[in-house]
Amino acid sequence: IARMPKEGEEVSGDNFTFFKNLEGQVIMSLADGMGSGPQACQESCRIIELTEQLVEAGFSARASLKLVNTVLLLAGKEQHPAAVDVVCVDLHTGVLEAMKLGASASFLMDGVEQLEAGDVPIGILNPIEPVLLSRKLWDDDRIVMVSDGVLDALPGEEKEEVMLEFLEALPEMRPQEIADSVLEFALSSGEGARDDMT
Repeated sequence: IARMPKEGEEVSGDNFTFFKNLEGQVIMSLADGMGSGPQACQESCRIIELTEQLVEAGFSARASLKLVNTVLLLAGKEQHPAAVDVVCVDLHTGVLEAMKLGASASFLMDGVEQLEAGDVPIGILNPIEPVLLSRKLWDDDRIVMVSDGVLDALPGEEKEEVMLEFLEALPEMRPQEIADSVLEFALSSGEGARDDMT
């Protein structure tokens, strides 16, 4: 993980989780709260925690996102929408499933492939269908998940293409080094952190 809050803020509005469940799945999720600062942090944290609790209780990641969306809609104006990205990897079969609601593209480093973004954030519409993507993973494949602050900081119009080219050019390195390199690259535009970056 590598992260930086928006300039002028002490906390990031992005939150994440990473855990392994009893069925041999690794679940990774990233939530980007609306805006920045403590309120966005609190809201994205609530979404991450609720999603994690539902998955640990036995719900599929897809069903969990739908339930979280319903909870947010019932909360009304007390809760703002958020972009949510959930990735489940079955360690027995190597199958990856990614579900996105308003989240930025993710990148699979097996060559380098873009996993498309989700259009509608969580907590706006009911019913919702998360964008669902599935891939077979092999040894040493890696997935790079980023919040929109990272992609928005990149130069040019085609932000995803810029990220693909950057990841393709990276030498072999450990996951933490990849995360640090991605954040450093995003910050290299010279405009500072205009949004939370994770």
